[in-house]
Amino acid sequence: MEKLFVYVDGVAKGNPGEAAIGIALTDPDGNVIDEVSRLIGRATTDVAEYQALIEACKFAAIHNPRSVIFFTDNQKVANHINRVFESRAPHIKHLVEMAVGLLNQFPRWRVNYVDPYANVRAPRLVERAFHQNVKVQVARERLELILRSRAAGLSDSGLQRLIDFAERLQDEEA
Repeated sequence: MEKLFVYVDGVAKGNPGEAAIGIALTDPDGNVIDEVSRLIGRATTDVAEYQALIEACKFAAIHNPRSVIFFTDNQKVANHINRVFESRAPHIKHLVEMAVGLLNQFPRWRVNYVDPYANVRAPRLVERAFHQNVKVQVARERLELILRSRAAGLSDSGLQRLIDFAERLQDEEA
């Protein structure tokens, strides 16, 4: 592939808090080639932004482009990566070095700051990751409520059999 455009975003709900990344890879015509939307655990928004860029480098490398342009709506990330200024935070310095190391695998690359209105795909993917997580949590809570209501009507011996069965299931899944 000659040229690849990569849109990245990372967000933490709470700072730090549950964090997610969104990555959209497109060709020069704007056709989506690949998308990433996932939770990354607990982080700050800054760390999530760098993690998004690092993961984007890995996904872009799969397509073996000769030129890659990364777009972020975080000016600090663009400035750190492009060496406009340096972070004083050791953990951010480490993330910058990791990202630059991955970026240097491409023959030509650059990281551009863009207005948040120009980077719409990646933030949508971040929100999708959060939304999907909420859907999974709601489904699990529903199942737990059903289990509790069914267990409430059992006799003591029935409840003991349910506990024994649950322990066997846990052993099988381990």
